[in-house]
Amino acid sequence: MQNPQLEQMLEQLMVVVENLAMGRYDSHEQLFAMTDTGQYPPFIARFAEAFAMMAVKIEAREFRLEQIIADLTQTREELTVANVRLQQSLQELQQAQLQLIQQEKLESVGRLAAGVAHEVKNPLAVIQLGVDYLAGQLKDNRDWHETVTDMADAVQRADTVIKGLLDFSRSEQLELRPVALQRLLDDALLLVRHELTSRHISVERELPDELPLLQLDSNKIKQVFINLFVNAAHAMPEGGTLTISAGLTSITEQDRALFGSANGQLAEGDPVLRLTVADTGTGIKEAALAKLFDPFFTTKPVGIGTGLGLSVTRKILELHQAAITLRNRHDRQGAAAIILFKRQDQNLQQEETTP
Repeated sequence: MQNPQLEQMLEQLMVVVENLAMGRYDSHEQLFAMTDTGQYPPFIARFAEAFAMMAVKIEAREFRLEQIIADLTQTREELTVANVRLQQSLQELQQAQLQLIQQEKLESVGRLAAGVAHEVKNPLAVIQLGVDYLAGQLKDNRDWHETVTDMADAVQRADTVIKGLLDFSRSEQLELRPVALQRLLDDALLLVRHELTSRHISVERELPDELPLLQLDSNKIKQVFINLFVNAAHAMPEGGTLTISAGLTSITEQDRALFGSANGQLAEGDPVLRLTVADTGTGIKEAALAKLFDPFFTTKPVGIGTGLGLSVTRKILELHQAAITLRNRHDRQGAAAIILFKRQDQNLQQEETTP
């Protein structure tokens, strides 16, 4: 074989090897073609075969490496998702732990409150009788009569606190009956009508024509509504608007985050009736939001609130497997109380209401 022809073969082999060095593994077909000893000298054929086998092995290893990288990338993404879920679970666990601690505190306060209330109630009744007697005896003495009247007012305020303590600590059985929510709202509004009109507060209702009946204890739920309406009225001393709205919906993940410790009553996807009581008052200070349902916590001036209204409200709703939260409004100034009532089976309601 002449040297120019041999040089051409070597040049061809070098080009193919350089392609391999640059990762162009499709050139290994040319290498296998150069293993033909009938066309190429034996030493060139052996070089070509060695490089071709090396190219095949490298290509296979790179393919496997790409698979490993892809698997690692997927695993990393799965670990990232798992880590996020783990963090969420940890936060939920910490929140649940705090809720258990808080619940234990509330039960302790309830037991203590019940003991104190029963110890004080009877002596307070005796004082009330004595003050009423003195008021009748001293009605002709203006100065003394005013003093006794002030004493009577103080005793009445103390009695209100005692009744609040008993409401908070009492665990009565509920008298559940199918009831229309609109009727309870009407009854509660009628009872606080003077409170609203004296403060020049108008009432707007955004209620559907028909809402499903709910299994409720009417007296206790009216107490809940009265507490919310009175709180809203106190937040609007210069007048405003009280808006009551309702609608049917289902529990979402956002609801579970929004309702915090109350979300244990309801699961995601549960059908609920959402009731909103919104005011146009001063709103709730950020520092007070986390304490609103704590016993004896109040933002009202001394003598106006006992700090037990919202605690009793939440307890009543929890007995109904309902949930409540309070927050500042996003559409304008003011606050809104949102209640979620679990909806019962419609067929059961129809049977209960059939005469």
